[in-house]
Amino acid sequence: MDTRLQHSDHRRRSPFRRPRRALAVAALLSTALIAADSRRAGAGDDAVQLTVLSQFGDNPALQNVLDELNETFESNNPGIDVDIEYLTLDDLTRTVPTALASGEGPDVVDYDANESSLGDLARNGLLASLDDYATSYEWTDRLAESALERTTFDGQLFGIGRSSEAVGLFYNADIFATHGIAAPDTYDAFITAADTLAAAGITPIAFGNQDQWPSSHLIGAALHATVPIETITGIETLGGTGSWSDPAVIAAFDTGAGWAASGYLTPDFNAVSFDDALKSFFAGEAGMFIEGTGVIPDIITNMEGVDVRFVPFPMQSGEPQQAEGGIGGAWAITASADAPDAAAAWIDFVHFSDDAEAAWFAAGVLPTTNFDGGSVEVDDLVRDSLDVVAAALDGGGIGYWTGYSSSPLVIDAWNGGAQLLLTGELDAETFAAQLQDALEQARSAG
Repeated sequence: MDTRLQHSDHRRRSPFRRPRRALAVAALLSTALIAADSRRAGAGDDAVQLTVLSQFGDNPALQNVLDELNETFESNNPGIDVDIEYLTLDDLTRTVPTALASGEGPDVVDYDANESSLGDLARNGLLASLDDYATSYEWTDRLAESALERTTFDGQLFGIGRSSEAVGLFYNADIFATHGIAAPDTYDAFITAADTLAAAGITPIAFGNQDQWPSSHLIGAALHATVPIETITGIETLGGTGSWSDPAVIAAFDTGAGWAASGYLTPDFNAVSFDDALKSFFAGEAGMFIEGTGVIPDIITNMEGVDVRFVPFPMQSGEPQQAEGGIGGAWAITASADAPDAAAAWIDFVHFSDDAEAAWFAAGVLPTTNFDGGSVEVDDLVRDSLDVVAAALDGGGIGYWTGYSSSPLVIDAWNGGAQLLLTGELDAETFAAQLQDALEQARSAG
């Protein structure tokens, strides 16, 4: 198994955030009347110890949500003790495959919900199928079909998608108003905004690609603004038959590279970290930010009093609205879990109960179920995120995390190639050919 998996964005959190929503979330949870099914959880048996690995290592606000939920679960199930360890996404990615392969891993893991990550663990026999639990707990009736598809491999369900995510366009409406810039809700308006901001000495688009994965979202926005989801699915899945060398895909690559050539991006972006780019947006040093809904909690907590809006990344054609995106992490039970029934009860509690979903939503996490959030008071930016996701679902659909969904081989080809594409050192045709070579190798390997 290749343990060099790199992960896209979407769940990455900046270390300088202030968890101001923690008290509101705690207050909401204090009124929770949820109780896990004690029969399923194994209450009354000998004490059960569960270990959980979470990727919220650099997100204190979401740690607070999970800690509160876990305390309530343990209170309702005195025979179960749950130990949660918080790791950063990078640390979790480095350690989980090896730990599971040695049989020493956790009972539950919050892992990246892609074919190249969760699917890799599943196909190597390191995860337990959730099919029986999904039936008994009726998870399949509550989860969106698209969420189920992203965590199903070889006909079996291996993960419960933790959050829905889509890439869109954040913009600082205060800066736009000061400079008389119209909302970037069409592609022409987006380009006009970028030109106007650049002329005013403001970085048009905050972007840091030192971590390599941010290029997936930047170029992915261009890809999903022009190329139909059906074509994207064909190149982002091992079972697909599409080619990265499709002329429409190459044209989208040229579009993304063109933004860099036009000076729209943070200077020397390949030497700038994602966190520093996000911080520059917080500070008002950039007018726009192309990113996923996963950073909304960061923006809410670091831009209080600033009018920030989030809109679908505008389509370049007359096609229905689409968006890059997918599932932001998934709860999975490992094949070596000592108490899988208790693990399933824990997942059911922290994800599917109404009060739990309300708590996640209040913290800015979008549901993967049919929970509409209408009864929860949230920031306008969270409502914007629901609108962005809804616009894509009502239009052409939500695609994939570009270059990060199918295989570690493609991820490796993307990481180095995209940096060179954006600096003009690699042309779009050659970049596409390199990705296609990696995809063909992955498909041949089965």
